[in-house]
Amino acid sequence: MKKFSIIIIMFVMALIPQMTSAQTAIDHLYEKYAGKPGFTSINISPQMFQLFSGINSSDSSPQAQKALDAMKQLKSLKMLVYEPKDSTKVQAFYNEIKRTIPAKKYMELMSVDNGSDNKINFLASQDKNGKIRELLMIIHGSDETMIMSLTGLIDLKTISEISKSINVQGLGDLQKLNERKNKKDKK
Repeated sequence: MKKFSIIIIMFVMALIPQMTSAQTAIDHLYEKYAGKPGFTSINISPQMFQLFSGINSSDSSPQAQKALDAMKQLKSLKMLVYEPKDSTKVQAFYNEIKRTIPAKKYMELMSVDNGSDNKINFLASQDKNGKIRELLMIIHGSDETMIMSLTGLIDLKTISEISKSINVQGLGDLQKLNERKNKKDKK
């Protein structure tokens, strides 16, 4: 029995690094700030995406079918929005986001700076086959900062189409990124 217990302990200890590395960039921040004053937190679980993809839509258009197929590939969405009463605290949270995201794991897909109040960054984490497994969107403004993590098998064009239909600020810019990628692929 003692030998069996030691084997189980060694097995669990071997799995701990893999379990902690499976966390997304936003998980630490989400655990720390969800439910705190000034923060709005949103978490859509894998089960909810399964429910969405199982919806029998009366819209049988190819675009609706693409959206449902894309939802089948999504695993989770987490979002933290920080809107403190004292806007001087926004920069500190943005700096914490930047420190928390492991730069080696993410590549910048696109940044949008329209010269006014907000700056938007899109970052992606790919698997060894080059498939995007996590998409981060960070919006930083003078009075609020937001980070969003979308995980699963991510097709940028479809995500852009879904975002247009549900009016998610910033995600529509993914269409521009996808168009640039297509031009590059044709050359």
